[in-house]
Amino acid sequence: MYFNIKRYFYGISKRRFWLLLILLPPILYIVLSAGYTDRFSIKQKISISKDVSLALASGPAGIKQIKDIVAQPEDFFLNNYAVRKLYTELYVGTAVYRADGQFRNLLEMIKNNMSIEMPSEDIAIISFSGKDKTVGQTLVSYYANRFIQKGKEGFVRSKHEESSLKLPALRGDMEINEHRSLWRPERLAPLVLISFISLIGVLMILVVLEWSDPSFKSERQVAKYLDLPILGSLPDLNKISASLHPKP
Repeated sequence: MYFNIKRYFYGISKRRFWLLLILLPPILYIVLSAGYTDRFSIKQKISISKDVSLALASGPAGIKQIKDIVAQPEDFFLNNYAVRKLYTELYVGTAVYRADGQFRNLLEMIKNNMSIEMPSEDIAIISFSGKDKTVGQTLVSYYANRFIQKGKEGFVRSKHEESSLKLPALRGDMEINEHRSLWRPERLAPLVLISFISLIGVLMILVVLEWSDPSFKSERQVAKYLDLPILGSLPDLNKISASLHPKP
């Protein structure tokens, strides 16, 4: 057993440059991940006057100003009725249960990935930032249309003169931007797994190479397989030379 272990480590030492192959899969993973689009930012601009209020309150005459919605976007995005309606559109034929994991995931996605801002007095922007492009487009489109609908309802509730304010409407097409990154923290676990598999794979290859080598590795093997007496052996001259001439 000790001889086999010693033989294996000798084989590794003899083919030590093969160990560089361990780094190849992790490096490939990092390079390919850096070139892969894994984040999307999706925006939809909406033309609207800053003084237009949205019909978000539960009462039939309730309205909410846009500046308050921008300050507390959860009142707009996480409205119970709105999220339930969105859920039925995303997962057609699926009943809505708040305890359901799929529903909770949708709530978390809306909470963490959706935002609203008003960079100027006549433009509001509904934005999504996350990994899923298709879901992001659906969310932005849904909430942009809801924003417009609630803006029109709020216009009626607040009894504004139509000539003095701009009714909400889509402004241009949806903007989709792709994002890449050389490194993200969530890639650490796959990188460690790939490195471990690469290490095991290279060590297994070295095992196969060493045990497929037909040359004799010891005097004992010569005596066993050739059935000849061993009169003597030559020492490893490289080791002797290294001991006699140590490096400074």
